[in-house]
Amino acid sequence: MLVEKLRKEMKENILIALYRYYTNDITFERAAENANVPIYLLVQFVNDNDLPIVHTDKDVTDGLHKVLALMKKEHMDTRKLELLPA
Repeated sequence: MLVEKLRKEMKENILIALYRYYTNDITFERAAENANVPIYLLVQFVNDNDLPIVHTDKDVTDGLHKVLALMKKEHMDTRKLELLPA
């Protein structure tokens, strides 16, 4: 049970950090740091979940939609995103 909770917490930290990345609040490298994961793990997570690396406005929009969808799928509280610094 504890291992599952840590996994969900880790995923949630990653998704929150990616949300901040997509809103141009932090860099990709800082997202890994904020999620407390190595950058290679963040890259793997992005690839495994078909999340874009930001190059265009469409990437930002797609990334935000996919992060929210993943959070909802995992039954995570998306209201936490409202508490992020603007």
